[in-house]
Amino acid sequence: MSGAEVSWGGQWEHPACGASGEAQWEDEDTVSSGHDCGREGAVVWSAEWNCHGCGDEGDGLFEDDSPAYSDHECDDEEVAA
Repeated sequence: MSGAEVSWGGQWEHPACGASGEAQWEDEDTVSSGHDCGREGAVVWSAEWNCHGCGDEGDGLFEDDSPAYSDHECDDEEVAA
């Protein structure tokens, strides 16, 4: 596992009621909107990640209360000169 930091940022939406918001978190964290309106349907996230070691980036779609994994293996030892 590398020492490079991967950060996420994204937006969530609950289509059943129209509520939305955004947040930032670290790789492998479980992301939660904290939204509970009582209506059915999943809160969905659209998010992007960025590696501060090498600059690589990507994105993901997932449901609320899911862990967010970039699956990024950074070779930041070559970058850190």
